[in-house]
Amino acid sequence: MKKVQFVFVIVVYKNTKDLEELIESINKFSIDNEKIIINNYYDNKTMNECYSIAKKFECIFINIENKGYGFGNNRGIEYANKHFDYEFLIISNPDIIIEKFEKNELLKLKGSVVGPIIKTLNMKYQNPYWYLNNKVCEWIIYQGYKRKSKILLYFGIAINKIIREIFLLIFSKSKKINSKVFALHGSFVIFSHDVLEKVGVPYDEEMFLFAEEAHLAHMLLRNNINSYITKGVEVIHKEDGSLKISNIDIKSEIRKSVLTYYEKWHKNS
Repeated sequence: MKKVQFVFVIVVYKNTKDLEELIESINKFSIDNEKIIINNYYDNKTMNECYSIAKKFECIFINIENKGYGFGNNRGIEYANKHFDYEFLIISNPDIIIEKFEKNELLKLKGSVVGPIIKTLNMKYQNPYWYLNNKVCEWIIYQGYKRKSKILLYFGIAINKIIREIFLLIFSKSKKINSKVFALHGSFVIFSHDVLEKVGVPYDEEMFLFAEEAHLAHMLLRNNINSYITKGVEVIHKEDGSLKISNIDIKSEIRKSVLTYYEKWHKNS
């Protein structure tokens, strides 16, 4: 088993154009790492493009049937656990550019799950996904999706957004580098190795796409594992990736994932 400090798992579906830029941004930093490229199969053309990029940058390439984002991530994690003795495993979307990576800050957060500062191209901040474990908001959002009520849905989302913006304002002005939060945005998540040893593969494969942030947050809470946002890592999330070139009904998939997640975690509470 090869010893390495960081393993990156990158699930790709059709979107190969961003992959090279992500890998180049990783390679700018002096970090001991291996990269596992998981191709969620769409067609031979995109598979071959993905394979060529993986070969060019000496990444591990794994082609699998497209059974969703969580399924792909779990297969990457399983491969990493079998072949590498690592300290941290990073789940990254391909449409990410890493701008700052202070590994010493991550070493302070062993035993936890960490999210970076995530900015979109129009300078919106995506982390934390949820600052607080707000059961009332979760119930309102769930009812909004279940009843197909836009009023309930947007009301629940708005409350969480206001809480997050207040947190970000305070955090940005504080001298703190790291801050504990409840749920992290799923586009770039850093797992300490001992966390994955404790929880196993962390993604729910019944959810094809979306809601993995909430599922992960409650799994970590159940296992007494903390999540942190750190100023030591900063990334740009271009948001021009797989969703924009996919053929899925995004609203329908979000609704199914939220209902699946909520009923699994809260139906007996």
